[in-house]
Amino acid sequence: MFHATLDSSKTWKQIVDALATLLTEAHFLIKNDGITLVQYDSSRAAMVDLFLPSGIFQEYNCKGEHEMSLGLDELVKVSKRMAGDDRLEFDLDQSQNRFEIKMIGQAERTFKIQLLTPPEERTQTISPTFEIRAEMFSDAFKQVVKDIGVVSNHIKITATKDSLGFGGVGDVGEAEVSLKLGDDSLLHDLEVKQDATSMYALSYLTEIAKAISSDSLTLRMTGNKPVLLEFPIAEGGMIRFLLAPRIERR
Repeated sequence: MFHATLDSSKTWKQIVDALATLLTEAHFLIKNDGITLVQYDSSRAAMVDLFLPSGIFQEYNCKGEHEMSLGLDELVKVSKRMAGDDRLEFDLDQSQNRFEIKMIGQAERTFKIQLLTPPEERTQTISPTFEIRAEMFSDAFKQVVKDIGVVSNHIKITATKDSLGFGGVGDVGEAEVSLKLGDDSLLHDLEVKQDATSMYALSYLTEIAKAISSDSLTLRMTGNKPVLLEFPIAEGGMIRFLLAPRIERR
């Protein structure tokens, strides 16, 4: 049994849109303390890790543990029908194999979405250690992705003790962006245990940038290892994207 209510349709749309940037299906695990999702994209180059604590909901009642798999195309279409002032109610109807979303506003509308077959094995959360940790304005990261995308299909990230650099090289030229710590900096904080450089696919970072709905972003990396991008979603929730590096061939 699962039932929850949410006063903010905007929050729900942000969650669905963030997942839809890299995934075609969402495999949720619903427990007493909240809702989690840990999942690779189809190419297994990126992982999405979402946690929505029960406290972000106005009502939250879950008995037992439930797996819920949904098509994201359907979730996105339903979410687009939500009005800004709608109050949402969620119910899991296992007898009918449906996830019910009720929108309560000037009218009361109900959508029942067919559940998909969950995967045989759950993806486990990966918690690697990192040598670099940087906090920055989300808009700064989004601008970096757009700037490098003018000339390149990949972004090289270089971290030193006082700066975080982004660069790209392509057939038409090259671009560089440097963020340095300071009173007026777009970079809030930078912790570097060891200088590091790593390269990542711009296509993935472009999609991840679209998913960011918060004002700030935390980036963690180690040279030639996956990069972790995390940001808060809703009040107390968190979404993380882990992206594998592109290893340069010599």
